[in-house]
Amino acid sequence: MELQILEWINGNLHGSAFVNQLFRMITYLGEKGIVWIALGLILLCFKKTRKGGFLLLASLAVGIVINNFVIKPIVNRPRPFIEDANLADFIVSIGLKLPDSASMPSGHTQIAINSAMLLTLYFGRKGTWSWIPASLISISRVFLCVHYVSDVLVGAAVGIVVATLIATLGKKLLNKIIDVWQNRKHKNQEKVTE
Repeated sequence: MELQILEWINGNLHGSAFVNQLFRMITYLGEKGIVWIALGLILLCFKKTRKGGFLLLASLAVGIVINNFVIKPIVNRPRPFIEDANLADFIVSIGLKLPDSASMPSGHTQIAINSAMLLTLYFGRKGTWSWIPASLISISRVFLCVHYVSDVLVGAAVGIVVATLIATLGKKLLNKIIDVWQNRKHKNQEKVTE
């Protein structure tokens, strides 16, 4: 049934070169998590957002390990274009390289939803903007027929779980580390002034 969804998308929604290229650009936003990693590094540069940036990068690292090195090899699901050569023809025709990794879960989706969830949990309303690119990246994976719908749903679930755990546990751990560091720094300053 999932293959039929992608075949319907390929037969009915890929008629516009502009839309195809737009989704291709959107999917590139999620490539290897570069945009999200860059955002995490930018957040690290400012004292007010430093903890959030650290948690974002930690959440991305944990999510990538779980998604790509634990779940993908276990499930080892072939990509949809392996089952239907027409999907492969479409992907190549718009200038995308055929991915060679397993299909489930979607790495682009896991990274994007992980980031949006972490940013929302940590920054509240200020982080909710991130759901727009995260959702578009996730949708692009199905639109471009490189993932089944369930690959995207599982990737989103993994991202949500990882981000929630990191936001909860990581925030507590990070606060303890900062407290210990500040106490040491304070003690060292006291020794210097004695």
